[in-house]
Amino acid sequence: MTNTLLIAGLIGGLTGVIAHLMRNGKVLVFPKKRIRPQGLYLGFLADFLIGAAASIFAVTYLVPDPEVLRTLVGISILAGMTAENVLLRKELSTEKAKIEGLDRINQRLK
Repeated sequence: MTNTLLIAGLIGGLTGVIAHLMRNGKVLVFPKKRIRPQGLYLGFLADFLIGAAASIFAVTYLVPDPEVLRTLVGISILAGMTAENVLLRKELSTEKAKIEGLDRINQRLK
């Protein structure tokens, strides 16, 4: 069982890193400290961890005992891609809210 979870985590994490590369123009964004807002930006590690967590969750709860490696790999990839989709949708909604706010400010200034 631990080998199954390890394989699922690595495949989901790799899927997250590939999605990160596609989103950032084939460039890995490394972790760094942020000044505003203060904190730590995890960069590609965040995508790896989210993909790994999603695939481990999917393999554990959707297919409790995957006997075929092909099934394990497929579910891990799908779970990693789904997690990245959720993050991308959140980013898009945040950007949309920013644009709407700027539009309201521009309307008031006219």
